[in-house]
Amino acid sequence: MRTAALICVGIITCFLQSELLPLLFKQAWMPNLILTWIIVVALLKGRRAGITVAVIGGLFHDILISNLFGLHLFPYLVVAYVLSMWSHSVYEEQWYVTFFWVLGGTLLDAAVRIGMLLMARESVDVLIYAWHFVWPVVWLNGLIGIGLHELIWNFEKDDEYIW
Repeated sequence: MRTAALICVGIITCFLQSELLPLLFKQAWMPNLILTWIIVVALLKGRRAGITVAVIGGLFHDILISNLFGLHLFPYLVVAYVLSMWSHSVYEEQWYVTFFWVLGGTLLDAAVRIGMLLMARESVDVLIYAWHFVWPVVWLNGLIGIGLHELIWNFEKDDEYIW
């Protein structure tokens, strides 16, 4: 994907996460477009692009959206690093593989975030947090990951192969 298109879609993703989704989702949970974008970029573009997007998205999420600094940046970096190890396993026609990797990446993000909160001695009931905040987000992120997979592959240049 061209770098300019990647940056434009990233900016649109951040805008949607910070401005539009809070208006659409009045519940305590909403899909995490920034996390989904980081996972799909790490899977399809590799470690360097994934970590770059994780740093930018994590800083954006921590500084402009959330109230605790580092609560999104560190889990995003962990997810981008871990999932970029399997970037060779996802191809154009395998949107379902991206769906399952987004599910796993969202669960990894939640586990790291819960661990950070517990280490900070915050009172978190893990089962209630997982049921009310993680479970719905996992499935929404997975569905959004399918759309992002298709979007990224449509931006790719079509190479003509000579057999």
